[in-house]
Amino acid sequence: MRKPFSLMFFLLIILILAIFMAINPQETVQAARSGFQLWYQILVPALLPFFIVADLLVSLHFVGLIGALLEPLMRPLFRLPGCSALVIAMGFTSGFPMGAVLSRRLLEEKLITPQETERLVSFTNNSSPLFIIGAIGVGMFSSAPLGYLLAVSHYAANLAVGFIWGRLSVPASSIANISPSQAWQNLWNQLSNEKKSVGELLRNAVNTSIKNLLAIAGFVVLFSVMTRMFTVWGVMDYLSHFLTMLLGSLDFSYPVCFGMSIGLFEITLGSQTITATSAPVLVKLLAVSIIMGFSGFSIIAQVMSIVAGLPVRLSFYLWSRLIQLTISALITWMGYRWVIEPLQIVPSLAIPTYQVLYAFDAWSLAIYSLAAGLSIIAVLMIISLIIQWRESASP
Repeated sequence: MRKPFSLMFFLLIILILAIFMAINPQETVQAARSGFQLWYQILVPALLPFFIVADLLVSLHFVGLIGALLEPLMRPLFRLPGCSALVIAMGFTSGFPMGAVLSRRLLEEKLITPQETERLVSFTNNSSPLFIIGAIGVGMFSSAPLGYLLAVSHYAANLAVGFIWGRLSVPASSIANISPSQAWQNLWNQLSNEKKSVGELLRNAVNTSIKNLLAIAGFVVLFSVMTRMFTVWGVMDYLSHFLTMLLGSLDFSYPVCFGMSIGLFEITLGSQTITATSAPVLVKLLAVSIIMGFSGFSIIAQVMSIVAGLPVRLSFYLWSRLIQLTISALITWMGYRWVIEPLQIVPSLAIPTYQVLYAFDAWSLAIYSLAAGLSIIAVLMIISLIIQWRESASP
């Protein structure tokens, strides 16, 4: 019974959007242009290398090796199989919606269960370091330390979400640990039986990655136009007044709440609006941390479209976002009070707001983030090997 109502509501939104596009063609074109510019200048370099490399790692059966070696580490922490470490590392260093893409791929390869897929998706979709430190920290706040504070609070909160859901899940039956030599032998056997050539694997990885990026472009442009529609027709104004009534006692002014209202749909535009206000730095940091934790309906729609047909509940994902934004705001507040204020780090907006996303080399930062993701996997493998060695050495 719920499906006809949801489809009817969706149809109503689309009809309203079509009317807006017909009445305001210039606003529509400008919003679509802004969304497309964000996609090809920021999202393509931030995601394309990760999409290709991650797809190849799965196709070359490397996740099996990772799963075998990291099982002793991932099970106690998140009650997830070792191969989920690849999703965590890539999701935390590449940004939205990498976690959803890889989680679906692991489920299709039958490396994780449907229940594990839902939990894995809930905490592996993050804003990228490129966006948090580069765009928001350096670009919008003109302060790398503030970007690092937001990044730490954002990632720590999402890891906390994964840990919490892991504690509330039913523990899996004990799985026998595989020695490193056995894991490498299994990888060699799988590669020996692989029927696809290197060219075919690379072509498939590139084709799949471009297909995912084009889908993301559509969502970005659509929600850019939708956000502009709600702004022009005053919906954002009503929502901002509601948030001001809700958060006014915490010094959240109307301009900050207006930015948060935009951020509920698209976090980049919302962050730009918030940082351009004259509100206290702590208030702006908390507001940006909250909308990054929620991630915006644009990102949520992207994630849910990727996991469509899988047992991933929207309600479960939204609860995860609420937990994340709460923890993230708390960590941001503590970090500002205990670190930023004592060091007297004062930001000054030196870059015009319309240039903040394009004031750094996105491709270079994307490659650095990719290297960081692979380095995280390497470090986790070393830690897991140490744990296995200690367990085997103990009487």
